[in-house]
Amino acid sequence: MDYDVVVIGCGSAGSRAAAAAQESGAKVLALDGAEELGGLCILRGCMPTKTLLETAHRLHDVKDAGRFGIKVGSVELDFAAQMERMRQLVARFQRAKVGSLEKASYELRRDSARFTGPNTIEVGGEEIRAKAFVIATGSVVREFGFECPPGVLLDSDDMFKLTAAPARAMVVGAGAVGLEFAQWLARVGSEVVLSARGRLFHRSDLEVGAELEAALSEELTVRTQTTVQAVRPLEAGGVEVELEHADGTRETHAVDVILNATGRVPNVAPLNIEALGLSPEDLRVGHTMRTRLGHVFVAGDTTGQRQILHEANLEGRVAGLNAAAVALGREVAAGYDLTTPAVEVVFSDPPVAFLGQTPQDLTAAGISHSVALKRFPQQGRGIVVGAQHGFVRLVADDEGQILGCQIIGPRADDLIHIPTAVVRCGGGVAEMAKIPWYHPTLAEAFIEVARDLVQK
Repeated sequence: MDYDVVVIGCGSAGSRAAAAAQESGAKVLALDGAEELGGLCILRGCMPTKTLLETAHRLHDVKDAGRFGIKVGSVELDFAAQMERMRQLVARFQRAKVGSLEKASYELRRDSARFTGPNTIEVGGEEIRAKAFVIATGSVVREFGFECPPGVLLDSDDMFKLTAAPARAMVVGAGAVGLEFAQWLARVGSEVVLSARGRLFHRSDLEVGAELEAALSEELTVRTQTTVQAVRPLEAGGVEVELEHADGTRETHAVDVILNATGRVPNVAPLNIEALGLSPEDLRVGHTMRTRLGHVFVAGDTTGQRQILHEANLEGRVAGLNAAAVALGREVAAGYDLTTPAVEVVFSDPPVAFLGQTPQDLTAAGISHSVALKRFPQQGRGIVVGAQHGFVRLVADDEGQILGCQIIGPRADDLIHIPTAVVRCGGGVAEMAKIPWYHPTLAEAFIEVARDLVQK
């Protein structure tokens, strides 16, 4: 059977790609060989993780209520009820996603695909031809590198199957997954050690990293600039993990479980992309989402790049539009502006949010810039809500255009959209300083940093 466009993978990026290609007039087949429809974010990523974090953060707030003059008795987490709430919400989100897929006008087939040539794939023993392809098969957890006894090594998928908090846990890796799960484990009752190869956010912002490390260290053991050197089974159960510091010294920790949070890699091994003459490196595409083959496009986690849902949606649409253009003999025109200041968020407590470039980025690039910072523990509403860590930092060029914003503190995940909107609308620090910020709010911190930059 022949199609104009075949989309392999029907999560966030793939479903957007299929819809865009169909809207462009292409005959589209969408394939998904996963056990369940819904995509990583809904089933095993953003939504279940944030649901669990919501419980953990609320539990922490209750225990911290004494600071606000509230007396509470013994507080106990119902672990099973927490997990059941998570499953119910995931099922709700999944129903909505599956419903939209089933209503789509493109053909959806639940099966896996394997490339057999430049324009052919094998699906359930059937050969299917297409003029263009979009690969959106998502990602899988990176291999850990050390053997562990059964039940000790966990990945992010396994976290949603827990029936109780492990007594002792080590989290290896300090990306968003590692940071969020490390704090969740600590707040639901585990003794946690977080091991990270570098300092937190060492590639982009050491100041934000130091602030978050200070906050996390109040709840768990943070070991930055360490690497796992050995994992040894213990007779009493669990394992002993040996960590090496940057200076060569070593320490050991006895734990019951290890969470492998060392990252995710594109899930392309089953596709036989070698039949296309492509390698995994060829999947790191530019703004048109087009590989060097011309008729093969990639979107979402499969690119191995930022792996963020809202960007996957944009990438999917661009890939679908351009795949349809190739199939229908049109000019490839759609592009995703990867250089536009992007937002990243870690849903820790305090949450962390980045927009655009950091002072560390700009200094390394030799770009002139000015910085203004306001700490939440010294900001009116921040003091009222009891903020103990965090700040708003705004970065601008010599003309007052906003180059970046970094927020660590209460509601950073929402506040980051304020400077994002200003940037997207073409505004700068002068415009931000003129906004009549309501008093007393956390957002009011922006008037102080904006005024500082205007004066500079």
